[in-house]
Amino acid sequence: MNPTDTSQWRGLFWMTVAVLTIPASDAIAKVLGQTLSIGQVTTTRFMIQCLLLLPLWLWWRHRNVRLQGLKLRDWWLGGLVASAVLFLFWGLSYLPLANNIAIFFVEPLILVLFSKWFLKERVSPRRWIAVTVGLLGALVVIRPNIEAYGWATVLPLLAATAYAAYLTSTRALRESADPSHWAEAANGLQKSVRLQLMISLTASVLMLMLMGIGQTLTPALTGVQWPTAHEWGLLILLGALAAFAHVLIALAFTHASASILAPVQYLEILGAVFFGWWLFQEWPDALTFVGAAIIIGSGLYIAMEKPHPDVIQD
Repeated sequence: MNPTDTSQWRGLFWMTVAVLTIPASDAIAKVLGQTLSIGQVTTTRFMIQCLLLLPLWLWWRHRNVRLQGLKLRDWWLGGLVASAVLFLFWGLSYLPLANNIAIFFVEPLILVLFSKWFLKERVSPRRWIAVTVGLLGALVVIRPNIEAYGWATVLPLLAATAYAAYLTSTRALRESADPSHWAEAANGLQKSVRLQLMISLTASVLMLMLMGIGQTLTPALTGVQWPTAHEWGLLILLGALAAFAHVLIALAFTHASASILAPVQYLEILGAVFFGWWLFQEWPDALTFVGAAIIIGSGLYIAMEKPHPDVIQD
């Protein structure tokens, strides 16, 4: 087998494992959200992820690998990721798992809009059509959910917006939003782990500040109570799965390009359907499946289409 083909298959394998891990962590967050505040679950998730990634970072530093320390941009990126996870977990406390994830997957479409507005990238007419169709698919998912769950339907949409803003910011800061660029550097995995460590560290600090402020303002969202032994086990598992998935995604991008790996991310919706059915007896209605299919199709087209000749590349 061609070495390039072997590397790509490895990338596909690691990416598949990662995206099937993420729905499991979301399901755990949904379970925890029934007894603990969403703010406490989100904060603990980042803190545990940080503690798990820290030894790896320290080991690389011990081997004289040059890794940058904390920077101002890490606080901005950490704030955006913290917002995305907080809104996503908040949505999970109201919406079925698959519905929540399906709405969140409008993120690639929002990213195209942000790239045009903030990075001044030129977008081909075909991509604009794909974005429009995808957003219409999102409306197909959102409309019946608004009738059933009310304002909470907006939460995964806010999560998608925050995450798209994070990816746009990484591009603007020359931390490419396309992780395939990391594969061009020998220390791509190290850079990714460093980025995830700094984000989880800053997100933890910012969430702790929010929790402190919110104690008197929004106790339902930011209340704190000592977890039971069972809850501690789930919290540790949640942080471990988050760290595990992000390391695997970084590893996947060191073996294969974004255009090859992009279709695999939509397995996350199938994983969400499975865990929602298995753990919560949730089954999406027909409109959710139709809307999700439209969103997936639009996202795949955007990911697979070759860049427009006039698109500004990093």
